[in-house]
Amino acid sequence: MTVPETIEAAGGEVHWVERPGGVRLRVATFGDPNAGNGWCTVLPGYTEFIEKFLETVQDLRARDYAVMLHDWRGQGLSSRLLKDRHKGHLDSFKTHRDDLLAIWDAFGLGSRVPTIFAHSMGGHVALLAEAARPGLIGRAVMLAPMMGIAPPGMPVGVARGLTSGFCALGLSETYVFGGAGYETGGRPFEGNRLTNDRGRYDRFHRLIAANPDLAIGDPTLGWVRAAFRSLAVTDQLGWLERIATPLLMISAGQEKIVSNAALEAASARLQNAESVRVAAARHDLMSETDATRAEIWAAIDRFLDRTGA
Repeated sequence: MTVPETIEAAGGEVHWVERPGGVRLRVATFGDPNAGNGWCTVLPGYTEFIEKFLETVQDLRARDYAVMLHDWRGQGLSSRLLKDRHKGHLDSFKTHRDDLLAIWDAFGLGSRVPTIFAHSMGGHVALLAEAARPGLIGRAVMLAPMMGIAPPGMPVGVARGLTSGFCALGLSETYVFGGAGYETGGRPFEGNRLTNDRGRYDRFHRLIAANPDLAIGDPTLGWVRAAFRSLAVTDQLGWLERIATPLLMISAGQEKIVSNAALEAASARLQNAESVRVAAARHDLMSETDATRAEIWAAIDRFLDRTGA
């Protein structure tokens, strides 16, 4: 199956949602939500953008879902927050939460979102939205959700302390330690932490080559501080325990970006969660090899069938 590389070629429409301060959020919709299984909203992770998920859109459309997805502020073609477009920056994850709720309100989903399909950071923001409006999300597939960060080369506590200290010194808009902007052509496939599939890895960078404005590099210290602060909230005893949404949490056996230990601990605390680990997968589960994706989709289909349309 050929994967389209533009929203229009995939049969989608582009919309813009206006937010305070002149921020514009790019949203794409595919299909008729009044037919079939209704809306499935896809929530990307850090660095990701709408076009990257067009294969997933095809998969969901084949399962009779209408699909909505968007570029988070500071990513894709939504408004960037700093002059240097390559810096991934954020003041608070509540900002992402409020943007998401505003998008759903704009499309009439402010009281009920039937199905969520979230990757990495998107999974964390989905939980923030559900906590803000209990009962909002009908069910959710969480792909390597960001329940904890696995910083390379140092313990989490050290990374949290250093990040907070440097931000206090006014360096919140500085790249994280060792960070840099997007490298033209992308980083080498060999040794990447995202996927074992070269073709899908190359497609991601080909999309950026076709539209360099999609590119984003490493996060700023401010982004990391916001992540640590938000994770500290969700880690509080009683926070996750209040969420009753049926959740499928899929972890990657070769994970090196988020914390699988934190994911498993969260799954045990949630009222209605099941977890599945895919041994051959890296962090970007939907960009994995055909065989691994088939295993992932089999688990997803079982969950969707069990929880009803």
